[in-house]
Amino acid sequence: MFHADYAHTGKGQVKYKDQSGNIKTKKAPSCVNRFRYITRTAQYENHKDHAETVEYVKSGNMPSFCLERPDQFWEAAELYERKNGRTSTSLVIALPKELTEQQRIELTEKIIQHLCEKYNFPYTAAIHNHKSAIAGQDQPHLHLMYSERSVDEHDRTAQQFFSRYNAKSPENGGARKVTADFKGEGKEIVNQIRAEIEVLTNESLEQHAPTKIVMIKGIDVEVPNIVSCLHHSDYNKIHGTNLKAVPMMTKEMLRLDPSLTFDDVETNNAYQEKLAERDAMIQKIQENREHNNFELYGPYYNLALQKMNEAKKQKQKDIERVSASELAYKLDLITYQSTADKVKQIRQLSERQDDPNINYIEAIESKASLLNDVLIKENRKEVSSLVCEIYKHDLEAIQEHSSGRSLTYDEKRISERLNERISNLERVLDTNTRTESKVENTQKYDNSDDTFRP
Repeated sequence: MFHADYAHTGKGQVKYKDQSGNIKTKKAPSCVNRFRYITRTAQYENHKDHAETVEYVKSGNMPSFCLERPDQFWEAAELYERKNGRTSTSLVIALPKELTEQQRIELTEKIIQHLCEKYNFPYTAAIHNHKSAIAGQDQPHLHLMYSERSVDEHDRTAQQFFSRYNAKSPENGGARKVTADFKGEGKEIVNQIRAEIEVLTNESLEQHAPTKIVMIKGIDVEVPNIVSCLHHSDYNKIHGTNLKAVPMMTKEMLRLDPSLTFDDVETNNAYQEKLAERDAMIQKIQENREHNNFELYGPYYNLALQKMNEAKKQKQKDIERVSASELAYKLDLITYQSTADKVKQIRQLSERQDDPNINYIEAIESKASLLNDVLIKENRKEVSSLVCEIYKHDLEAIQEHSSGRSLTYDEKRISERLNERISNLERVLDTNTRTESKVENTQKYDNSDDTFRP
């Protein structure tokens, strides 16, 4: 979903509801003030939204009477457009924060080309950017206002430009109004514009930022960067999702200062209630955003979670795992001097085995032969147990080296030999353990009374 407001400024009165729900009327918004606001000129030059930066301002398709003065065009529209007539059409469009400033400008110019240049509409555009009060992220957005009067080859005064169009003698009348009805779009104009912006935005994202990072249940998840012009309820109907509406906070509520207090108890209590309301709304916004992210990107979250768990397991495995060199060193500590030369060779081969630049399988094979010689000379349980552990380590090393492919002939041959030796050693060790246990139990039985037994 992306934000895209569509509205008109005009002459006359507009109706609105006050805080009590009463219907009132007021003067319609002025296109002149709209122009000054988005360009940050005149009374808006030092606007209180000082944290908001203006990244781009451009006007175009201005008629001859105000080629270098777009402000004069909007002043003329306010002055000469017919009573109760539309002086401008205004759009506020959220731009992807994943795009750079220059890329946002390129997208803006494509939108202008599509909506204004096609019909020679006079326009003024501005890109504003500010930090989100909730998440602290960039919030770039485009303000675009344009007149529906199409500029043609005829020179007109300001007053004539906004007069009624003369189809028979265009040079004697005002500029033609190319309205939604004239274009055959009627009430569908809003949906049409949103759909067109969706296409242009997704084309830009595909080119410059095809993926983005979203936070889902405490995990950063990389997902496709695609926007939709659909309302969340329409999206749910089409895609079978359960997206929730995300509340919009007013600027007034966003500007509340939590550190502010008042001496008057009643005033202070009322202000604290507003702060509590804001905090509750922020929490709701965050909850609904996370819910919607999971609805949209659940499979990507599950995959990211799986990869994270696998990485944790591997990390723990790496921490717990003893290297081939460490096992060979342990063997050196428990063997007799008579096998010192062979154990030295085993240690050298173990170090070479961990070197990615050598044929590790040759090192494992040579080491296996030496280990067998050590076992023959030192038929002790502690030696047999450690040699068995070294065999298992080397077997795991072969499996890791061949991960994602079939075993080579040499790898298969050595693996079979190691498995056979591990089985033999485990059988011997198991037998010895059971024998020791039997002897221990016999001794306990023999010592169960006070009779001395030699």
